Amino acid sequence: MKERIIIIGSGRHAKVVAYNLISQCKYEIACFATTDNILETTFMGYPLISSFINFDLSYLNCLKDKFKTNLFHIGFGDMKYRKDVYEFFVNNGWEAITIIHPSAIIATDARIGKGVLIEAGCLITPNPIIGDNVMINTGSQVNHDNIIHNHVHIASGVVTSGSIEIGENTLIDDGVIITMNKKVGSNCIIGAGSVVTKDIPDGKVAYGVPCKVIRDNIY
Repeated sequence: MKERIIIIGSGRHAKVVAYNLISQCKYEIACFATTDNILETTFMGYPLISSFINFDLSYLNCLKDKFKTNLFHIGFGDMKYRKDVYEFFVNNGWEAITIIHPSAIIATDARIGKGVLIEAGCLITPNPIIGDNVMINTGSQVNHDNIIHNHVHIASGVVTSGSIEIGENTLIDDGVIITMNKKVGSNCIIGAGSVVTKDIPDGKVAYGVPCKVIRDNIY
């Protein structure tokens, strides 16, 4: 019998998480849980539990008792809120489940954290460190000796060259290329299609070819 998992979210990204989870054939979906106060009671044919508000511990206990599981995965993309919700669940005894699509190619020595999503067609080459609650979207490449810190979102079609580092809570948008040995700081946004040829400091919005800092990032 497969273990059951609760997906936190009920939007477009939650559908992507569900697709990858079902493809993995390792877990089954218990329900979706959302922060929104909505009238719907199902999502994708599964129970939908609404009104997760103000980080209420009694809400977590209710979910655990009702669905007989403490396994979860974050199913929405909002960067700062993802981190807050993830840490709330983990700090209260829940276990974040990593989901890897079966078509992804993963080096045997890759160190992959908890609550990670690696989607279809991704390539993870030797000796990377991938932190907790990281999203790596369809067709992206994480190359050798990369360090990807917690809560990073790597969007579709990204290529990170060897020995790069990405700081916590940073978004690398679609189609970005990060060249060898570069560092992107924490709390950054790197705009779609950019080519990163220099280090990017913490807390910046940067984009372009070559990628340049445009402004401070204010979440």
